[in-house]
Amino acid sequence: MPHGLPMWHRLRTWLDRRFDRPGPRFVIHDGYGESVPVGPYDPERPLRIVSYLQRRHLLRRRMLRRPRPASLRRLALVHDPAYLHALEDEGAVTSILGATVDGETQDRFLAVQRLMCGGTLRATQLALSTRCPAVNLGGGFHHAYRDRGSGFCAFNDVAVAIASLRRRGFAEPILVVDLDLHDGDGTRAIFADDPTVHTFSIHNRDLGTTEAVASTSVALGAGVGDAAYLAAVRDRLPPVVAAFRPGLVFYLAGADPCQDDSLGNWRVTLDGLLARDRFVLDLARREPACPIVVLLAGGYGPRAWRHGAALGSWLISGSTTLEVPLDSELPLHFYRKLARLLRDPRRGRRRRREARQDDWGLTPEEVAGTVTGQETRFLGRYSRHGIELAFEESGLLERLRGRGYRELRLDVDLGDPLGHLLRIVSEDDGAPRVLFEVRLRIDRAVLPGLVMLTVEWLLIQDAGARYALNRPLLPGQRHPGMGLLRDTAAVLVVVCERLELDGIAFIPSHYHLARLARPIGRFADPQQEGRYQALARAVGHLRLEEASAAVHGGQLVDADTGGQLEWEPAVMVLPVSGELKRRLQDPARKEEEARAAGRLRPRLRDSGAAPEEA
Repeated sequence: MPHGLPMWHRLRTWLDRRFDRPGPRFVIHDGYGESVPVGPYDPERPLRIVSYLQRRHLLRRRMLRRPRPASLRRLALVHDPAYLHALEDEGAVTSILGATVDGETQDRFLAVQRLMCGGTLRATQLALSTRCPAVNLGGGFHHAYRDRGSGFCAFNDVAVAIASLRRRGFAEPILVVDLDLHDGDGTRAIFADDPTVHTFSIHNRDLGTTEAVASTSVALGAGVGDAAYLAAVRDRLPPVVAAFRPGLVFYLAGADPCQDDSLGNWRVTLDGLLARDRFVLDLARREPACPIVVLLAGGYGPRAWRHGAALGSWLISGSTTLEVPLDSELPLHFYRKLARLLRDPRRGRRRRREARQDDWGLTPEEVAGTVTGQETRFLGRYSRHGIELAFEESGLLERLRGRGYRELRLDVDLGDPLGHLLRIVSEDDGAPRVLFEVRLRIDRAVLPGLVMLTVEWLLIQDAGARYALNRPLLPGQRHPGMGLLRDTAAVLVVVCERLELDGIAFIPSHYHLARLARPIGRFADPQQEGRYQALARAVGHLRLEEASAAVHGGQLVDADTGGQLEWEPAVMVLPVSGELKRRLQDPARKEEEARAAGRLRPRLRDSGAAPEEA
């Protein structure tokens, strides 16, 4: 068992060994098949591999594992904050992909890369816990540097996995064996000053500097065949393994050295690639056996999947006989069906339940299909990556984690006709819970001549908490709040500043929401503002929950008529621009507010006299 790992990891390792059958593990997600229409990469390559293994009846229960996307916190262990911020900008991935794509495609590309980074994290955990090879059917983004991406690589998944291990106390030497056709320049640069990580790369030509304190870089040139390639691997790798004695190996088993690769310039056969793979894995598995994480890495064109299928077949069965069909022999419908089987069944039930609860009777996908010219950015500005980055840096996600919600998912719906919807969902314990939900739109109808950010809907709830006497529910609440309303308002103010909007507009459905918005918030209508001031004088001495219960429980009456006073929801604004602040502080408006407040004399029911003027 690896030294230096926390107790919970050791317990999970023991459970995996005790109840799990030995054998390789394959990490895959149906999201791996998301298409980005740039370059010759086959997005269905991972699904083709699994389909082939299934058709040969090689897959067993628990052999396939699903990843979660790597969080921005994990990515920030390696990548510079300025670079992560830059990925929010339109055109940020142009240099990475070598082509210009629209905002939706950029978001999809970054999402797939983060998902595959999560796959490498998952495979690393499996390799350490089972001591069997763990294959991420994606990943190997070795061209990503700390401060930039290149060569179809936005995030360096191997570096993120290593940094995560180090943070958890894994101190053993780590060897990165990079046998992609192209130089592992990004990974080598990230660990150039780290003697505990040795980067070994055999490639066609060097990319950037090869200087590093623990590195082997071998450039073989163009036109390399089986003999020269295998000789280089067999001559150069064993001395490194013997001298470095790694406690973990990451193996980038690139398929692009193959002679039929669309981008490659070598002549290595499929048999040659498999001989390479067997040599590397056998070397790692010699006594003392070393856990190994295998990544697909490079491979381009319609036949790149065949190498992964052959490697997976050998890992499971031990057979060296290649029986991998050509692309045309693999039925398309089969691996699409397999992709559906890989989906989380809870997610399907959740979508159907949400569709039934939708006010319009439509799913978000159906709504999106009816809207022409649908935007690809939240409020026309923010990418999904940028939104999550903002939530991480504001500390909101960290505060949610502090309440025990560790598995968080951020959803964005740009097709809602009432505004753009943002939702944070907890998936802890397999029970999805909505913790945060906001629907926003840019609105020019609230105040003449001003442009506002209208909050159509806002929900912040501690959905996993039970009701407690020391934490009573406020009117309208199904679950306790989390004390994040002011933080959320601060984030929305920053959004207004960046979008050059005049302020935030919302309609407080209950008294306590209006009171929480003070002292900055004011009702847009001076008559409504005066009415609120009068109500607040009557219940201002009460605690928030008591005051709101009194207002909404029929406890406020007019001192003159004895009639019950009801809460009247109306538009409230939080000013951001100087113009809106001046309007709210205008002396004429102040006088109108005071007159409206003076006309109403509320008192609490059963109280003998009206409250004194404040």
